[in-house]
Amino acid sequence: MSATSTSKLTIQERLQQLQKAKEAPSPAPQKIQRVAHYLRNRKNFTKHYSPKLMSLGPIHYGNPKLQPGEHYKKMWAAEYIDSRNISPQKLHTEVVQNMETLKPLFDDDLFIKNSTFLGYYEQGFGTPEEMISWTLFVDGCALLWILEHAKLDKLEKMKVKVDQLVLVMQDVLLLENQLPFPLLKHLWRDSEKPLKETMKEFLRCHHWATREEDKIFEAEFPDPTHLLGLQRSIILHEPKKKNQTQNDGNGKENHIQDAPTQNTHNHDHCLKHILTYITGKRRKTQNGSTENPEDMVTYRNIKELKAAGIELKSSKTRRPKDISFSFGWFHSTLKLPEIVVDDTTAATVLNLIAYEMCPDFQNDYGICSYVSFLDSLIDHPDDVKALRSERILLNSLGSDEEVANLFNTLSTDLVPDMGKYACLRNQIERHYNDKRRTWLALGCNTYFSTPWAIIAFQAAVVGLLLTFVQTWYAIHPPKS
Repeated sequence: MSATSTSKLTIQERLQQLQKAKEAPSPAPQKIQRVAHYLRNRKNFTKHYSPKLMSLGPIHYGNPKLQPGEHYKKMWAAEYIDSRNISPQKLHTEVVQNMETLKPLFDDDLFIKNSTFLGYYEQGFGTPEEMISWTLFVDGCALLWILEHAKLDKLEKMKVKVDQLVLVMQDVLLLENQLPFPLLKHLWRDSEKPLKETMKEFLRCHHWATREEDKIFEAEFPDPTHLLGLQRSIILHEPKKKNQTQNDGNGKENHIQDAPTQNTHNHDHCLKHILTYITGKRRKTQNGSTENPEDMVTYRNIKELKAAGIELKSSKTRRPKDISFSFGWFHSTLKLPEIVVDDTTAATVLNLIAYEMCPDFQNDYGICSYVSFLDSLIDHPDDVKALRSERILLNSLGSDEEVANLFNTLSTDLVPDMGKYACLRNQIERHYNDKRRTWLALGCNTYFSTPWAIIAFQAAVVGLLLTFVQTWYAIHPPKS
């Protein structure tokens, strides 16, 4: 509707438009889309969102810098088609016939604003619709071959050097390089379950799980939006619930209703705690005492927590949910999952964050909240050193200063779920503000931090005892 026609509307018609605007839109499938501009425009972050060797899908299609990857993509697509033992025309027709359901899985402007598609049309290479279906056909087949055969110790079937394969394996996990799961299902040789198993096998070299946690790959996950979505589910250990429905095959996900978990009471406690801060009312704890809503978080980093008597321990897992705090008489313990930091960490975390911040993705901001919590603990290289000494952080990136700078920049402009770690932060704050515990910790750090300090303390105690005995006998000499 133009501005002129809008100005001719009556007040009644305008009010009707307002009423229609408040109606909730019907559920729509989550779309492949660009990284939000307010994330991409951050300094030094753009490179982590863009492919280095190969494009998949329409967003980076036709980029001159990625032309060397086009040869590999066509080669892998041809290899996959040959392995299907099916007519290439029939496989391509499978994509063309499902374009009405596949195209809505991409953001509306991705194909329209791509000058490469329009250029091919003007040169007589086919209509935009034909170019779109052909691109999805080739890229989908190439991705399936990568998922099956991209192994760094077995390069024969990929026919590339190991350094190029590393770049490809990173490129397929970028948010702007995703292909929708329904497209891959149409091209896959078997049923849907083997496809997800193949995707999980590929993600084994990208996941955050220890060998003991490898059983997470045996779990059944709901149909993902794309490969990056499955990676997030694996990292957060979010397998499919018993009453969770599958994707309907047309790109639309049916309503999912999670069963109540044992953590319901904890979430309720967190919400009550946040409500206490907002309303300014004191809340009684289980032991009958009250909490002051004005006591906001005052600790800054791990160095301060250790000085206050909080010890660090590894949870022996790499699940972001495995963070806990336990009180003790002389010290308390903060358990944290292992963190592996290397050259791929920035790109992996940033793309997962960008995925969670997509407007059409309804989620609990698990990655955003976890990164934000880590940033609240890591300020300086000394904090990284403390995590390394407890085998919590495995640093393959470089210096401790580089790691500290990485976490301080990753959390820029994040809006995490403030209730996710509210209970944990409250427990840490309670210990931090307990003068008895902090004085005990100060005494332990002063007199028992090193073997020489312990020996000196024992010598001082012995000296005091000898002085007391000498004084006692001087006042009360033994009778002869």
